Amino acid sequence: MIRCSAFAPHLGAAIGAALMAAAALAFSLGAGPAPVSPDASVAPAEPPANRFLTDNPAFTGEAVPPAPASVIAAGTAAPAAPAIAATPPHRPMLAIIIDDVGPDVAVARRLIGLDPPVTLAILPYAALAPQLAREAQDARREVFVHLPMEPGGLDDPGPWALSRAHDARAIAARVRWAFGRMPGAAGFNNHMGSGFTSDADAMARVFAALAGSEALVFVDSLTGPRSVAAEAARDAGFAALRRDVFLDNDRDQAAIAARLEEALALAASRGHAIAIGHPYPETLAVLDTLADRSAAHGVEIVSVGAIVRRTAASGQGA
Repeated sequence: MIRCSAFAPHLGAAIGAALMAAAALAFSLGAGPAPVSPDASVAPAEPPANRFLTDNPAFTGEAVPPAPASVIAAGTAAPAAPAIAATPPHRPMLAIIIDDVGPDVAVARRLIGLDPPVTLAILPYAALAPQLAREAQDARREVFVHLPMEPGGLDDPGPWALSRAHDARAIAARVRWAFGRMPGAAGFNNHMGSGFTSDADAMARVFAALAGSEALVFVDSLTGPRSVAAEAARDAGFAALRRDVFLDNDRDQAAIAARLEEALALAASRGHAIAIGHPYPETLAVLDTLADRSAAHGVEIVSVGAIVRRTAASGQGA
């Protein structure tokens, strides 16, 4: 007992020294965080600003909002801000031109009311051509001058048609008369004209008569295999496209539907296409199904001008 009593003061001093040392160590390291119960809700820290989103003048989107606090509290890490999405690819385009519009006024107005819209190529010599052109433009439909030109055979292209025998002055007078019938027309294509469009000099006289109107779009209807019309248009500074599919050379309704499917498939594979049809009852019946058919192919029905703008923007040229 005497030995234990003598040892006790030294043991107490040792314990006290150990406690003081532990306290000093804790003080030097700093106190640790208080424990958090598993179901406590902790607000997420404010993330640092993304300087690309806030400082880049080209960015016009909204900043990505922080993840909800409930997601953080559940133990899921906050997702990183997603990369800015690339511009989605454009849908393929098909423009449909309906030629020979004008002599039948009721059919012309039915075409104006079609949805999706078609381009109306109006014959300038039709009695109500100016009125129908205005009605179409008021309905935001694209209007073309369907310019009569000399055929390769003996068919009659109608009054004031262009002939290879005409000099520059005669052609200019006929071209200006035709466009004067439809102010505001977006472009033109040839009515018949397999003979005329095969003559580069004759086509050059047409575009010379339209100097100063290079905003017009020309579509070569390709009524003959030797046409040089599109090349002549481009040489003169005009945007030019060629017809890809004739819808109704065969006026059977099933055949027209098959040709429309062909045009839609071409547009889907290539990115754009142009089809030409006529105001036949069979063609109109098929066009009544155009919305469903184009949706099935993922193709947008557009104006010719929209295709020209798309190809120009992509650097493909018209």
